[in-house]
Amino acid sequence: MKKIFTLLLISVFALTSCGDDGAIGPQGPQGPAGADGLIGTVVDLQGSFTSANDYSLVLDFNDEGIEVFESDVVLVYLKTGEDGEAGGLPVEVFRMLPQTYFIDGQILQYNFDFTFFDVLIFLDGTADFAALDPSFTDNQVLRIVVVPAEFAETSGVDMSNMKAVMQALDIQPEDIKKGEIQ
Repeated sequence: MKKIFTLLLISVFALTSCGDDGAIGPQGPQGPAGADGLIGTVVDLQGSFTSANDYSLVLDFNDEGIEVFESDVVLVYLKTGEDGEAGGLPVEVFRMLPQTYFIDGQILQYNFDFTFFDVLIFLDGTADFAALDPSFTDNQVLRIVVVPAEFAETSGVDMSNMKAVMQALDIQPEDIKKGEIQ
């Protein structure tokens, strides 16, 4: 019985290892397009926090032509200044929200929330927003970055480091959309 099994095994091996594989078939159809416009979606917006807008700014993703899914992550950074020059251009300093300031014993916090429809950026805290120095309210530059949840969870990138996020997403300065929030 052992010899028959061995002989059968050798025969099967010989038959499957010999022979012509045949001609290579035609190439299959093109796969679906990637998530163009999703990875690396960045918008720089400028706006002022006023009593007229209840000290909040809203960016409607649809208005900017940005597709955001329920599982995506939205990151918001506030431009807090400039630090020298590189290549003749100012080096901008951004900090991830929420960002808290203590002013004369009161608290001012820039914060945000988002859905897949929009992002709301607002002032919060105990400070009298109407009495704030205009440097805290007027012409604020906000950088909004939309990334897929999987990237945020598995990339290992420090999301508080905007430069690292931009590099990991391969976003160049010319890729950043510019706009104003009213």
